[in-house]
Amino acid sequence: MGKKTNISRYDSITRPFRRWGAWLRGIRVSADSSPLSPYMNDVDFGVTVTNDSALKLSAFFAGIRLIAENIASLPKSVKTVDSYGSATSDRQHAANKVLHHPNDYTNAMTFWMTIVSWLKGWGNAYAIIKRDYKGQPVALHQVHPSNVQVAISNGRKWYKVTIAEPDFKFLEGTYSDENMLHFMEMSLNGIVGVNTVIYNAMALGKSLAQEKFAGEFYKKGGNIKAVLETDGNLGDDAYNKFVAHFAAASNFETPLLEYGIKYKQLSVNPVAAQLVQSETMSIQDIARMLNVPPHMIAELSHATFSNIEHQTIQFVQYSLRPVVRKIEIELENKLLFDSEREAVSIKFSLDGLLRGDTTARSAYYHNAILDGYMTRNEVRSLEGLEHAPGLDDFLVPLNTASIDEDGNIKENTASSADNQ
Repeated sequence: MGKKTNISRYDSITRPFRRWGAWLRGIRVSADSSPLSPYMNDVDFGVTVTNDSALKLSAFFAGIRLIAENIASLPKSVKTVDSYGSATSDRQHAANKVLHHPNDYTNAMTFWMTIVSWLKGWGNAYAIIKRDYKGQPVALHQVHPSNVQVAISNGRKWYKVTIAEPDFKFLEGTYSDENMLHFMEMSLNGIVGVNTVIYNAMALGKSLAQEKFAGEFYKKGGNIKAVLETDGNLGDDAYNKFVAHFAAASNFETPLLEYGIKYKQLSVNPVAAQLVQSETMSIQDIARMLNVPPHMIAELSHATFSNIEHQTIQFVQYSLRPVVRKIEIELENKLLFDSEREAVSIKFSLDGLLRGDTTARSAYYHNAILDGYMTRNEVRSLEGLEHAPGLDDFLVPLNTASIDEDGNIKENTASSADNQ
């Protein structure tokens, strides 16, 4: 069977809504809306762990922002590969337009920051695809994960969107898989991603409880309450009079202690209270949770000048690249027609983040130019410089030669001309 055309693709998208409208209303959906992880039942830290409360942890907030801002700022393009294997940017492609202008009320930077923040924080991120009569995407509308429920019916995925805000009621409805971008983190069923906060509630609950304790600790001047000692036994009347007298003295006055009562202060410093070590461990927990280098969220206990650059490159390779690939695959599956997928791709370029320092880049460019697989103008483009005349030719080393199909060395044309 041949490839689908654009029209057949659009027909397949709209047919369920035209023929099964009544059936759609009967879809049953379910979602785990519990803010607490089942693992929190074993330990009560005295705090409630939710996505909102987790974002109040500075390290968690910083890690989410770090990933979201970096991915949102990457150059995005739709690439078309010709018969010679050369890829060129197609700025007029419908997918390219919505990548850079998703909708009329959100700019591209904010849109992708929002999507990646939901993806890393909630484990799922959603955006409704609006299409024109040809089936081409014309807008992307982000929808908070709490407003989306996912259902599987007859082997197909459906999304029910329910929104309380009056301004966004126009997005409510049931959407087929073709009309919903669904980015997900690690999944246990292949249908929805696990909520990052819920599945790490133990570690986050400990961090929230620690911050709550630290706030109370410093509020009291870093001192645990003192004790009042007496060898005798006070009656109710004497006790009440003493408490009133003692409470009447301010922090800067010295109260008169009667009845043989002695004031014994119990103090502890932050180091003895393990606050510093606990905060460091919490940051490391969150760094593992979000898969980011600790030094990027201000935990520098094991960072040195020599290893930070390598950790930064590892951050791009092992933290950003998997997330970017998830996004690219979902965009290609939903924004491109079946007939386009072999020749068209959607790319978020990580090249700028992988360039390294000036010395490393210079050595790389130098070898690339002399080895003949990059032109000088291509290097200028990577460095953000304009093309210069005469720098589009590949340089070929005169002291090297190529081998033909039979394994024989080809004579260098330039050297042969010089010898004549």
